[in-house]
Amino acid sequence: MLSISRSLLFFCLVLVIVLASPARSLAQMSSGDKAFEVQNYFLAIDSYKKAIKSKEKKALATYKVAECYRLMNDNKLAESWYARAIKAGYEEAELYLNYAGVLRGMEKYDDAIEQYNTYLGLNPTDTRAKWLLESCKLAKTWMNTPSRYEVNNMKVFNSRQSDYALALYKNNGVILSSTREEATGKKLYGRIGEDFSDLFESTVDRRGKWGKLQVLQGDVNTGFNEGTATVNKTGTIMYFTRCSSKTGECKIFMSRKAGNSWSKAEVIELFGDTVNVGQPSLSKDQKKLYFVADNAPGGQGGKDIWFMNKGRGDGWDEPINLGPQINTEFDEMFPYIHEDDNTLYFASDGHPGMGGLDVFYSDGSGTEWSQPVNMKFPINSGADDFAFIANARKDKGFLSTNRPGGRGSDDIWQWVLTPLQFNLSGQVYDDSTRRALSGAEVKLIFVEDKSYIEAITDNRGMYTFKLREGVDYKIEVTRKEYFGDDTSLTTKGFDVSKDFVINIPLKAVPIEEVTLNDILYDFNSDKLTPTSKENLKVLIAMMKKSENLVIAINSHTDSRGSDEYNLDLSQRRAQSVVNYLIENGIDSVRLQAKGFGESQLLNRCKNGVNCSDEEHQLNRRTTFKVVSTDFKGIIKYRRVTGNEEKEEDQIFTDPNKE
Repeated sequence: MLSISRSLLFFCLVLVIVLASPARSLAQMSSGDKAFEVQNYFLAIDSYKKAIKSKEKKALATYKVAECYRLMNDNKLAESWYARAIKAGYEEAELYLNYAGVLRGMEKYDDAIEQYNTYLGLNPTDTRAKWLLESCKLAKTWMNTPSRYEVNNMKVFNSRQSDYALALYKNNGVILSSTREEATGKKLYGRIGEDFSDLFESTVDRRGKWGKLQVLQGDVNTGFNEGTATVNKTGTIMYFTRCSSKTGECKIFMSRKAGNSWSKAEVIELFGDTVNVGQPSLSKDQKKLYFVADNAPGGQGGKDIWFMNKGRGDGWDEPINLGPQINTEFDEMFPYIHEDDNTLYFASDGHPGMGGLDVFYSDGSGTEWSQPVNMKFPINSGADDFAFIANARKDKGFLSTNRPGGRGSDDIWQWVLTPLQFNLSGQVYDDSTRRALSGAEVKLIFVEDKSYIEAITDNRGMYTFKLREGVDYKIEVTRKEYFGDDTSLTTKGFDVSKDFVINIPLKAVPIEEVTLNDILYDFNSDKLTPTSKENLKVLIAMMKKSENLVIAINSHTDSRGSDEYNLDLSQRRAQSVVNYLIENGIDSVRLQAKGFGESQLLNRCKNGVNCSDEEHQLNRRTTFKVVSTDFKGIIKYRRVTGNEEKEEDQIFTDPNKE
């Protein structure tokens, strides 16, 4: 049995503990709030978790832990703690709004819609919440109909820490930001619970093997946060972001490369010390620098994208806001101006998207930009997707994201635009008999540069080609003793793959002499009438479509007049037809003019025979006859194999080779 004194002592200790517990909880909440205010969420979580032990502070402290995890982009833990906060009795409407945002970021769109509806039940006039709810429905649609992009984690560049904002460095290297263990700054960055970031570099060899990431040499990296670099084309000037751990301010710095080392960085003064700036992107001609400023005067609100024109020397002119087409009252970040200097890629949570930051693009310049286009799933996800860059053809590139499937908090991923598949097939056949024509040469001509690939029809008259995306084509078919029309097709404007089927009829070249109808002349004249010229268009078309043909133009007269005169007149008339064909683009080498006078009459109406005008008219005729089908003219097109591709930057090939 306890003595009275010991019992009294025990009672007093319990009383002190009970009385002191609320005070300690208040102190822990206060410590947590102070850390939260300076964005040291890692430390704030520790304090808030201790304050949970107090019944009076449990609901609020639990909610605050959830908020810390949300702001640290740890959606999985944030989801769990928001659910605990609801169970603990936290009733403020903002919980449901932020909880819905976390669920949206985890692509749990149905659950997010439920929480948005709960929130709107408490705040029915919140237009932003309604907009976010509709974005959830839009995201579900995008996920059910993914775009042609494929994304894969670039394991060779990623660590267990944050790796992000990859920039191209000359033609065989990259610079990226990372908080990995090798970083110079070892002080814990409380906002994310990791070390401060540094700039690292790597190069790829001709075999596609990437070297180990190395800390950038020189006086660029410090004990502060360095990240998000952009380098000029020659790799000699770099702009990057540096954020102080003491003041929290972020600035853009410039450094020059001398040998293998970067010089001491010089600050680019912008807006004064009251505005944080960073995330620079240099145009290809180095005459514009795009960047992000946080709540700068003249902006749209939140983080905005700005640009500056090059001034004298190393100076820059005054910053210009890209305007309300790009910037919103929320955050627009990580601008990247493509090398075409006309396409801007950026990340935003102020335009309709799938979750956190989404990648958008817009075409334009200065302050004139098209409506931003969301790049949809799978470029975007429910997580933060940002720092998008593309190669010259915009079919390969990189982005940064904290989506599931990565190795660390933020990871660098590669994206590839899966090419559309276009195929062309068909049959070449005789248009009169419908018989399949084997051995026909089918030329698939690239209209832009007049190169071509060819195929020979098989015993069923069939041909096939693989087509390229975004190309105008012309099809020409040649076969001995046949001619036909050219055909055109295009793969421009398609956003889905397609199989084209084009059957091509050919006409048999006439073996016998063919009379050209209504080739008329004035009396005793060799000049073609307008009607004659119009009727010769059919022959011109045939000659252009069948460039292997050589023909003879034969002219005949009736028997009236002397034999010598009629022979001369018929020769002149045949030559007038040939001249007209030459004027319309037919090679003179393919044409022969022959006058027969009255030597090849078709009826009895020879000299001395009395005939009617109709009978004499039968003998006055112009004909053509194919004399060769083997003509080889000037080469109009350049034959290629069909496998030619533009050289690809080594940076964009096989990034995960080790």
